[in-house]
Amino acid sequence: MSNIAVRVFVSIGLFAVFGGIFLQAVVAGDDVPKPIGHYPERNVAITEKWKEVKDGYSNPKKYTPPVVKEAGKDCVKCHKVLTPVAVKDWEDSKHYEKGVGCESCHNDHSNLIMPTPDTCGTCHASETMQHRAGKHSIAWSVKVASGGKGGGAGRFLAQYEEMKEGSCGGCHSVEDKCDSCHSRHKFNAKEALEPSACGTCHMGPDHAQLDYFESSKHGVIYGIEGKGVEEGGRAPTCVTCHMKAGNHDVSQGLTLGGASQGKFVGNKDTGAGYSKSPNGILMNEITEGTYKRERAKMVTICMDCHSKRFAEHKLSVADGIKVASDAVAGEAIKEIKGLYNDGLLNPMPEDRPENPFVGKKLMLTGHQLYEQTSGVEALFFEMYKFDLVHAWKGAYHFSPDWTHWYGNAPMKMKLSRIKNEANQLRRLDKLEKALDIEAEKVDFDE
Repeated sequence: MSNIAVRVFVSIGLFAVFGGIFLQAVVAGDDVPKPIGHYPERNVAITEKWKEVKDGYSNPKKYTPPVVKEAGKDCVKCHKVLTPVAVKDWEDSKHYEKGVGCESCHNDHSNLIMPTPDTCGTCHASETMQHRAGKHSIAWSVKVASGGKGGGAGRFLAQYEEMKEGSCGGCHSVEDKCDSCHSRHKFNAKEALEPSACGTCHMGPDHAQLDYFESSKHGVIYGIEGKGVEEGGRAPTCVTCHMKAGNHDVSQGLTLGGASQGKFVGNKDTGAGYSKSPNGILMNEITEGTYKRERAKMVTICMDCHSKRFAEHKLSVADGIKVASDAVAGEAIKEIKGLYNDGLLNPMPEDRPENPFVGKKLMLTGHQLYEQTSGVEALFFEMYKFDLVHAWKGAYHFSPDWTHWYGNAPMKMKLSRIKNEANQLRRLDKLEKALDIEAEKVDFDE
């Protein structure tokens, strides 16, 4: 018997068991992924299967329900066969204990939805309001879905659809998905207390907070004892400092730190918007008043375990590292802008695929692309997006090795390489002009 026949047979069996509720025959066809022989195009789906749901699982507001022959009213009866683990998780949850059923969050099949914080806010109003006040609440709309020429962030719009969902969407979806932290269908509050719950997103070369924490003394004590302050342990965890008393506004107490490149003290509060710092880095700008207010919040949290003097000193050490590290990155920006002004980037922005956010202009930090760019810009991308972040985020999380050997050292080494690269490009330009040689441009369209 063929695989297709087996699948049809099983589906007919389900039809018989459930009185004709479902009839599914899975047949391989055009949805089988085929190799492609070229650089992946932007904003194009590689697989036919993706088009069925599109980004509806990352962005619940765009979720498209599946088409079913006939929708039964007994969700559990069907889903015990179709998705048995999901049903078991729900039966082990507080929702089950409180009588919160499937339709409370999803409606019925005539108007099926994927829940958003607004759905959860029907019962969890204060938590939803707190979530909406923090940076998690703008993760999708600001970082992914808005802002650029094409209606989105530069690096996001430079990708094909599966990469958008499999990378950006997996984390930035936290704006409208409470199950980013409270995984379905148990929605266990205790689970979200664990640092590993944050680790899906807060890890990796661009923001390794979980690694910083685990290598800090806070994380070492947590690893030895296996429990944090909230469970009677000695060690603070992510939620101890960033979600004090269960407050879902994760932006509390952040001064120069925070998402992306952090913040700098200037003359205004830009909120989620970018300003260009004196070093040429795009980041959020805050006033002295905002800095002092948020720093006081964090010091108060630290004082549960430490003296005020100790807390203020350690946080000021991290401040110093942030300010100094930004200055190092600023030196690299000056070098690259000088090359750009002299027409020595290879290729120049006008000679390569455009940045979806700014078009064929030079873009450093912010929505800078890591692909189809000049070599010196690619080197700077690693410097500002990875090394710079490790230096100051590692410092605010009190991880010495990440601060120095994964942050400060490689950042300064890359500055040396960028300066040397700039020197070589200038010398090569002089040589080519002296010998009347036409420079060859890197062509990404070949």
